[in-house]
Amino acid sequence: MLKKKILALGAVAIAASLMAAPPAQAGAKPASKANVGDECLRQGVKAPGRGVNGTDLTCTKVATGSFAGTLRWWYPDMKPYGSVEWVSSSNIGGGYGTTAIAIGDAMKKEGLLKDYTVTYRSNAPLGLGYFYDQKNRKDLLLITGFAMPGGLATNGSKLSITTAKAVAGVMREAEAFVVPTSSKYRTITDLLNDIKANPKAVAIGGGNYGGVDHVTVATLAETVGVKATDLNYIPYSGGGSLVPDVIGGRVAVGVSGTSEFSSFVAAGKMRVLAVTSPKPLKVIKGKTLVQQGVDLTFGNWRGILAPADLSAADYLNTVKVIDALHSTPSWKSTLVEKSWIDEYRSGDAFTKWIGTENTAILNVLTAFKLIK
Repeated sequence: MLKKKILALGAVAIAASLMAAPPAQAGAKPASKANVGDECLRQGVKAPGRGVNGTDLTCTKVATGSFAGTLRWWYPDMKPYGSVEWVSSSNIGGGYGTTAIAIGDAMKKEGLLKDYTVTYRSNAPLGLGYFYDQKNRKDLLLITGFAMPGGLATNGSKLSITTAKAVAGVMREAEAFVVPTSSKYRTITDLLNDIKANPKAVAIGGGNYGGVDHVTVATLAETVGVKATDLNYIPYSGGGSLVPDVIGGRVAVGVSGTSEFSSFVAAGKMRVLAVTSPKPLKVIKGKTLVQQGVDLTFGNWRGILAPADLSAADYLNTVKVIDALHSTPSWKSTLVEKSWIDEYRSGDAFTKWIGTENTAILNVLTAFKLIK
């Protein structure tokens, strides 16, 4: 759920959120406290109702992945994917695609997937439209997130993320404000001073109009009394097209998820003005907004949707696969590597949450007068 000033990241520090001891060190869990991936003691024992959507877990000797050869509370009836086509509503280098790749790679490492491809579409209507046009596809999944409801609304699309089957929300990522290393801006205050003086003179590049980057900029501008509609905001279809314009100085500042800028910051091609996390991150070096006197935190959630016509059995299997993935060392190390917050919901819980979140996002965009 969104808030006006401090948005959706919560009070838990990212460093604490991302630290996780390897499951093998956690000790065996009794059936009454079992979670998927936990150690167990006696093969074949069931943990009734402890799985996703109230399903049972079974103490199982896992055959593949990091848990191979060990007894774990598991889904013995779960069928790993042969292949998956991920749909990304952004061009190469954008957050949806990088998330698909991260999930796909972790699934392969854990024996939950043999191979995958990523299909890129440049905006939310094209991505979701392509996804909904596919029929009878058991191997099709789409990455969604905060930006998608706004991207649909601002493009006049009647499509909605709530029509698909919600599988899981897997993480939340902080935003970063970056400039070329030659920029005159050294702090977020320098940037805000110019925005306040003449907002149209400061070109700000980010993701789609009405998306998470735009809302982040709009919320920041509001702290100095500038309306979202007065900003010179330039939408891009992903980090792949935004990055060259930031480095080349064709926009004064870029805003996007930290993973889209981190390698360029490390290479000395960009400088971070601020990150929107509660505390500094390892993946990208820069002060937080809070450290610079701006009472604002924010993060972009991302999740997985399955086709609306997927059978109930295949949908439940997909939910179980992602639930199992979430417990693995490969996924936990991905979260740490990218400084992503482990904000996880799956199955029925994610279905309920995404409906509420979709409405909340549209309400925020309406309040900023970015949509009517």
